[in-house]
Amino acid sequence: MKIKRLLVLTDFDDLSKKTLSFALNLAEPLKISEIVSLNIITPAHTHTTAGDMLATESLMAGQLNNVILEKHQELAQKEAKSFSTEKVKITPVVTFGSSITDLNALMKKFDAGLLVCGSRDEHSFLERLFGSDTEKIVRKVDYPSIILKKETEISDIRIIAVAIDVNEETQEGLKEIQDFGALLRARLQLLHVITHEKISPEEAIEKLRKLAQKNKFENYDINIVNNDSLESGLRSFVRKNNPDMIAVLSQGKSRIKKLIFGSGIEDIINETDKPVFVSKIS
Repeated sequence: MKIKRLLVLTDFDDLSKKTLSFALNLAEPLKISEIVSLNIITPAHTHTTAGDMLATESLMAGQLNNVILEKHQELAQKEAKSFSTEKVKITPVVTFGSSITDLNALMKKFDAGLLVCGSRDEHSFLERLFGSDTEKIVRKVDYPSIILKKETEISDIRIIAVAIDVNEETQEGLKEIQDFGALLRARLQLLHVITHEKISPEEAIEKLRKLAQKNKFENYDINIVNNDSLESGLRSFVRKNNPDMIAVLSQGKSRIKKLIFGSGIEDIINETDKPVFVSKIS
């Protein structure tokens, strides 16, 4: 896993400042010298279809967009200047679009290998953990992502809890998590939650061990939790072990993916002060 740049989404608020600070903390261990700070503006549009009125409103919308663009560029420059260091340059970029703009194209354009963003909403599991707009981003972006909430405490990443469904056939994203953990010299806590599936703790341990060997894990522990639900098992593990980050795989048809992208889960992880690394290898 080689990351040349980080792409950080910003709205110039407190959460954005926290997200940039977190990205800066990652820069040194990841050997990154540049972070692209991206602000996406939702443009003003016209809705009238009558001739002269449409032309007038289009002109007004264009003028308004120019004013907004100049203001956001000013804010972006100011933010970049305050966060740039001798070792890490913050490159500000302001563009029109929406929160679900094709970030794959932007990631490719800026040669970024990791997306870092904040989330603000608290509704369904993913919305409460990531944010509704972030849900759409995670679904669409083909690159690994790190999501933070306003409660996230910034610290060195020494322990990463990796939620794994050992019954899932597709586990390609584990290599990405292993590489990321190795760059940070973090210890990986591999975790499988046994709920109602027909698998013994011994079988689950053996499957985790084989996955670790296949992905050439070196610095890791194997953990098995018995619980009535996946989300409750994850929550109890996080509370007990207090990892610095949670990592999940988003591909395949596993219970982990269904938990992440499900909309009807009420009993969810409350430990939203942990940054979440989402591996996006399909």
